Amino acid sequence: MNMRNSTSSKRKSELAALVAAIAVCASLPAAADEAVPAAPAPDSAKQLIEKTVVQVLAVLRDTSRTTGQRRLALEKIAHARFDFRTMARLVLARDWKRLDAAKRDEFVDQFTTYLANDYGSRIDRYQQQDVKVMDEQPKPHGDSEVRTKIVGGESDGAIVAYRMRKGKDGNWQIIDVVIEGISLVANFRDQFREVIARGGPEALLQKLKEKNAAAAAEA
Repeated sequence: MNMRNSTSSKRKSELAALVAAIAVCASLPAAADEAVPAAPAPDSAKQLIEKTVVQVLAVLRDTSRTTGQRRLALEKIAHARFDFRTMARLVLARDWKRLDAAKRDEFVDQFTTYLANDYGSRIDRYQQQDVKVMDEQPKPHGDSEVRTKIVGGESDGAIVAYRMRKGKDGNWQIIDVVIEGISLVANFRDQFREVIARGGPEALLQKLKEKNAAAAAEA
């Protein structure tokens, strides 16, 4: 199973390292011995992204910390920012309903772990880029999209948009990241399609388990 976008350019690949720190590192599980700070209730989706960017860039630029320490700090900042259940449901689309409640929970966990394994190791590729938060635009279903622009490095000028949705508590959460027109959710949906076509969502769940287990063994 090829779970990478074969059409992605080197520029997009390098950009993913920065996006991973701001976004996908939120998928790392919270440390058992440290409390995750509650996310503030921002006035807007844009304000949430602005605060998150400032905090994350400060961690990335702190060379006094090891990679592991920075990943831990990033998880504390970002753990509450993403709605990974909604992301997993959007990735599976209509196949979500083919899983029972227990399997859905398991898929969310395995998908989240896969994201962490795939992107979390890219933190050291950060090259002192900056992020400019540009604007917020309303989207269907009550969603909002916050556009940002990368400043500096090989990805200078690249646009990264965050699709936001309010949770049950009224706080905004990220449900997708669109990197220069490429949706993270849509990209994974395309990558998973072949496995689902052959064996259904259960086959995909099993494949994710195997890949996550292999990553854990390597670590």
